[in-house]
Amino acid sequence: MHASMLLYRDGSLSEAAYEGLEEERTRLLIEAKAYALGLHPGLEVRTRLLAQEPGKALVFESERAELIVVGTSRLEAFGGPILGAVALRLMTGARCPVLAVTDSAPDADSAPAEIVVGVAERGRESRAIGWAFEEAALRGAHLNAVHALGGEFTGRAKAEEDVLLAEALAGWRSKYPDVEVSRTISEQHPARALVAESDEAALVVVGATHRPGITEHALGSVGHALLHQALSAVVIVPET
Repeated sequence: MHASMLLYRDGSLSEAAYEGLEEERTRLLIEAKAYALGLHPGLEVRTRLLAQEPGKALVFESERAELIVVGTSRLEAFGGPILGAVALRLMTGARCPVLAVTDSAPDADSAPAEIVVGVAERGRESRAIGWAFEEAALRGAHLNAVHALGGEFTGRAKAEEDVLLAEALAGWRSKYPDVEVSRTISEQHPARALVAESDEAALVVVGATHRPGITEHALGSVGHALLHQALSAVVIVPET
């Protein structure tokens, strides 16, 4: 799908200019479809060209999608990388999981056979954990469940946290018995811990919570840090 407000006929351009833009963006979609079919000839690929604001269009499509995939080029500004407004709008507003392919993410063919999932709250069922297990099963990948404490803890406290993490994973492990799982208890800040683990992963999966009365998901500092710094692709899973 490609969406752009430049295609919206508000009279600011000539009809010839609008037609030229449509032809240009249509060729873009045709090339994308041909590329996808070149990789997977049996894939069903449909294209859509929309005269809409891109972020709004993608959020709308997320209501009926299983997954949205978007590239996130990191632009340098004010001394550090920033993400585009469209990517951030999608990350905070999408109703389905969003796969962000960052500039530093490995190619699919060479990506490590490992998926990392960040586990924040271990006392409740997590869609992010479930999504990570299912993806690991589909890929035949190892799953590394990471819980970061954000400070120094005694050995006993870390052992207790590990027990709680194991309990959070137990139901999913029984559902996906073929997935090899490891548990990591880190004393680092969650964002730093997950960024470090992304170096050996194909994907890092985290959840986005939904606050009552607020229509958009709260991406949080961990999600922002991953999108700016992760060395793998990042999946944001809405928890509602």
